[in-house]
This record gives sequence, structure tokens and C-alpha cells, in this order.
Amino acid sequence: MFSYAESKRKFLFCTDSEGDQNLNILVRQALNENVPFEFHILQEESEERFVNEWFSKQKMGAYLYISGTADFVKRIQGVAMKAGFSEHDMQSLIIGPAMKKLVCCTCHGENEVLDQSQVACLHCGQKLEVSDHYSRRLDAFLGYVTIK
Repeated sequence: MFSYAESKRKFLFCTDSEGDQNLNILVRQALNENVPFEFHILQEESEERFVNEWFSKQKMGAYLYISGTADFVKRIQGVAMKAGFSEHDMQSLIIGPAMKKLVCCTCHGENEVLDQSQVACLHCGQKLEVSDHYSRRLDAFLGYVTIK
């Protein structure tokens, strides 16, 4: 769930058709506190030019909330970061299942996982625990060897 970011200059709400309901409470709170905001429901990747322009026009102090499917959230986060937003300037909520990329600590092979806590590496067969450790450089989670 989202948490309301206090003392921000402006809020930006960005969602696809799947995630708009998750932003209602935050929009109401912004209205009650008279904080300026913009709300956009984006439907297709063809709106990329609009999104680039929208983010490039924002001033320091803007705070971004993103809600939607995993692919949508990842895409919008990437565009926002290219425009100068940091991970501290945004919150995101993924709706529905999200495949995670998992890197094996033994062979460094990439695996796709959904909600499993343990998985066998597709490349070396090693039993791995899916950790919460995320590498931005690899854009993947780390799979640790299961020790019994």
C-alpha cells in the first residue's frame, strides 16, 4: 500500500487502467490539504512522448505515485528516473502477478520466478532461496543456495 508523503510541493499520480482505484485515498488527502496534483491514466506505450514531456516539465519537490501492472510500473519508473526523479521521489504499487528476474549465486544464470520462495536454477540445477536483495545494476533479485 502507499503512504502519504508529507510536505511535498506537488503530487503526480500516474496509473494504467488496472491501478487507478489504489490512488483515490491519496488524491482525496491532497485535495483536503490543498496540495497541487496531476492525475493521468495512461493506456498505451504510444503515450511515451507525452510522459517524457510531462516528467521533464516538473519542478523539484514533485512526488510521484505509480500504480498498475508490473510492466507499466517498470516503464514509468524508468522514464521518471531519466527525467531526474530518484527512487526517493516516488512510490509504486504493482497490481497482479509480477515475474521477477532471479540471478543464481552459483552460475550467475538468470531465472524467472513468480511467487516462489524456493526454486531450482534452470542452468545449474542448484536449489535457491529467492531473497529480497535486489540489484539495480542487474535488474534482478539474488538467489541464495539453500542450506539444510
